This record gives sequence, C-alpha cells and structure tokens, in this order.
Amino acid sequence: MTGRRVWWYFVAFFCFVAAVNAVMVTLAVRTHSGVVTEHPYEKGLAYNAVVEAEEKQESLGWKGSIAYKNASLHFSLRDKNKQAILADKAVATVTRPTQSGMDFKLELTGKSTPITFPARGLWLVRVDVSHAGVHYQQSKRIVVP
Repeated sequence: MTGRRVWWYFVAFFCFVAAVNAVMVTLAVRTHSGVVTEHPYEKGLAYNAVVEAEEKQESLGWKGSIAYKNASLHFSLRDKNKQAILADKAVATVTRPTQSGMDFKLELTGKSTPITFPARGLWLVRVDVSHAGVHYQQSKRIVVP
C-alpha cells in the first residue's frame, strides 16, 4: 500500500465521520420539541419546599391507586388503616411527555371517570387530591393503546 492510498483512506474516514455527525445534528434540530420545563429557575429554588411536602405526604401513610381501563381513569385513595378516603376534590393533570400542546386537566368524580386521550402512546397522569385541608399528590405513567 502506498502512502498516497493511506492518505486517501484517512481523508475518507474523516469525511464519513463528518457526514454522520451532520445527519445527527440535523435530526436533533428538526425533532427538538422546544422548552423542556416552564420556569426552571423558580422550580429549582422551590426544590426544598417540594422535598418537605413529599416528606409530609409520606408521614400521612396514604396510598393511592391510578389505573386506566376501558376508556376510564380509576383512582382510589386509602389511609394508613386501609380505610377509603373520599376526597373533597380530585383533579388529574394529564401530560404527554414526548409532545407539547396535548396536556389537559380532568376533575375526577367517584372511583371511575371517563377519559378520552387525543393520541395513543405514553401519558403521565398526576392526581392532586384535597381532603380535610390536606394535600396529596400521586403520578403514574400509563400507555394508551
């Protein structure tokens, strides 16, 4: 093998690497959905308050259950003695982790509430409950077939 041929292999290799990098950068720019989170600085400053609220919720001993079956969202909440808690107010915030603009809220009525998703796939359901002045929150990822 001559030195000239090795030089061309060397140049071809780096041209190939540059072409692959150009394709990857183009795909990354075209598929970026935008802002990951609203107000990230303020959320970072409030992190300690979030940790305190989580510890307070853990001390209650409440256990929630979120399920999606037969086009309905099922939610139940029990105290540490496994007695059912009937919430004063329960709201589900449904977000699409992979796409913005599809999020919605749904007030939960009873143990089962009909729900229609705008698209199939992965969704994050966060249920916020108020009961006797106490706040409870639970999240679950569900897949809509």
